[in-house]
Amino acid sequence: MVSHLIRLRYRLMWNGFRRSTGAMIGAIFSTLGYLYLIGMAYFAAIGIVLLSPETISYAQRGAPFILLGAVFVIGWVVGPIVFSATSPFTDATNFLTFGIPNKQLIPGVVIGGLIAPTGIGTFTLLLTGAVLWGWNLAAILAGIIAAVLGTAICVLLMQVIVGLLTNVISRRAVRDTIQIVLLVPLMLSGFIFLGAIETIQEFWGVLPDIAAWIAYTPAGFLALPVMVAQGQWGMAAVHLVVMLAYVGVLLVAYNAIVNRTTEAAGTVKERQREVTGTGLIGRADTPMKAIWARSLMFWFKDPRYSASLLIIVVLIGIGIVQLVVIDNDEMSFIAKIIPVAVAYLIGFSISADLSYDSTGFSLHVTTGVRGIDDRLGRVFALLTWGLPLLVLLTIGMLYGSQALDELATWLGLGIGVLLTGLAVSSVSSARYIYPAPPPGASPMAQPEGGMGRTMLVQTLGMLAQVLAALPVIVPGVIALVTGSPVWGIVTLMVGVLYGAGLLWAGVKIGGKWYDRALPETYQAIVKVSALY
Repeated sequence: MVSHLIRLRYRLMWNGFRRSTGAMIGAIFSTLGYLYLIGMAYFAAIGIVLLSPETISYAQRGAPFILLGAVFVIGWVVGPIVFSATSPFTDATNFLTFGIPNKQLIPGVVIGGLIAPTGIGTFTLLLTGAVLWGWNLAAILAGIIAAVLGTAICVLLMQVIVGLLTNVISRRAVRDTIQIVLLVPLMLSGFIFLGAIETIQEFWGVLPDIAAWIAYTPAGFLALPVMVAQGQWGMAAVHLVVMLAYVGVLLVAYNAIVNRTTEAAGTVKERQREVTGTGLIGRADTPMKAIWARSLMFWFKDPRYSASLLIIVVLIGIGIVQLVVIDNDEMSFIAKIIPVAVAYLIGFSISADLSYDSTGFSLHVTTGVRGIDDRLGRVFALLTWGLPLLVLLTIGMLYGSQALDELATWLGLGIGVLLTGLAVSSVSSARYIYPAPPPGASPMAQPEGGMGRTMLVQTLGMLAQVLAALPVIVPGVIALVTGSPVWGIVTLMVGVLYGAGLLWAGVKIGGKWYDRALPETYQAIVKVSALY
C-alpha cells in the first residue's frame, strides 16, 4: 500500500502535466531555476571550504546555515496553508473512502512527501551541510543525517499543520482569512529587508546567539553537523536525541489527526445564517443595476475578490512605512507612485470576473442579460469603491510627502491608469477565459492544469494595460520632469477624458463580444471550472 501511495503521487503530477502543456513548461522552468539555485548553493559551500577555519570558523559557517533550516521550516509550514488545495495528499479526508489503515497511510504519505520533487529538492539543498566542513568524515555523516531528519521534520510539520487546519479550523471564512493574513508579512518581507539593510552588520554580530537558540527547536536540525565539526560530541548527541524526539512527536500527532479526521468525517456542520433580505439586489430595477449590486457585494463578501485586494493593503502599508518610518526625501517617490500602482492593480482585478462566476454564469445565459449591462454593472461596482479610494489615497500620500502641488499630475495619472485598465479588462475578461478558483474554494487554490494559459493571459493583459495608458503616462512624466503646473492640468484632463472614452469603448467592445459568443463563453467557463 505504501508503494501504491507513492506511485499515486507521481501519477497525479504526471496527469496534471498531460492535461496542460503550460503546466509542464512551467514545471520545466521551475526545475531549471531550482537546479540553478542548488548549483549556486554548492558552489558557495565549496568556496567556503577552500578557506581555512582560521579565516571563517566553523561557528561562523554554522550560524547562517542553521538559519537556513529555519527558513525551510517556515516555507514548508506556510506554503501548504496558503496553497493547501494544490495537493490531495495534504488532506487525510481524501483517503477515507479507501479504508487504508494508519500504519500504511502515514508511512505512505510521509515517504511520498520525502521523495516528491519538493522533498528531494529540500534534501538536496540541506545536504550542503555535508560539504561545508571539508574532509571531516564525522561532520559529513552528521550533515547527511541532519538533511534526512530535516526533510522528515518539514514534511511531518506540513502534514500536522494542514491536519489541524482541516479539523480545528473547519469554517472556510476563517481558513481563508488565515491564508490572506499569512501573505501580508511574506509580501512585505522584501521591503522590510531593504529597510533593515543598514543594521545588517549588527544582525551578523548577534547571528550566533540566534542560531544557538534555534538549535534545539524543530527548526534547528542543521545544528548537528556544526556541533560535530567543532568537536562538541556531547551536545551533538543530545541534539540528535532531541531531533529524533521531535520526529516521534510529530508522527504521534499526525496519527492522532488522521484518527480524528476518520471519526469526525461527515459530522462538521457550518452554522447557517438567517437570510433577512435581498439588500441592494432587491432594490435593483434593471439588469445592469442588479449586476452592479451583486458585484459590489462580492467585493466585500467573497474571499476570492477580497483576497485580490491584499496587495492594495500591502502597497498602502509600504507607503505609510516610507512616510513615517524611513522619512527619506530621496525615497518619497515611492509613496507618490503607490496610488498609481493601486489603480493599475484595481483595473486588472476584474479580468477574471466571468471565470469567478463559474457555472453560475448560466443564469446570465438563460435570462438573456445583454453584454453592455454585464460590462457596465461590473465596472460601476468597482468604481463605486475604487475611485474614492484612489482619490483619498493620492491626496494622503502627497500630503505626507509635502507635494500637494503635484496633485493634478498624480491624480490624472491614477484616474487615467484606472479607467484604461478597466477598459482593457472589460474586453479581455469577456474574450479570454482562464482558470480561477470556483465559488466556495480557497482564494489561493490552484488547478492541476491550465496554469500556462493563466500566466499567458494575465501577462498579456497587464502589458496591454501599460500600452493603453501611455497617452496618460507621457504628459504625466513631462509634468513631473519639468515641474510645470500646466502639464499637470493637461495630465488630469487627459486622464479623465481619454480614460473615460477608452473605458466606454472597452465596455462596448467587450459587450459585443459577450453577446456574439455567449454559448462559447459559457462552455469555456465550464471547462476551466472542471480543472478544480
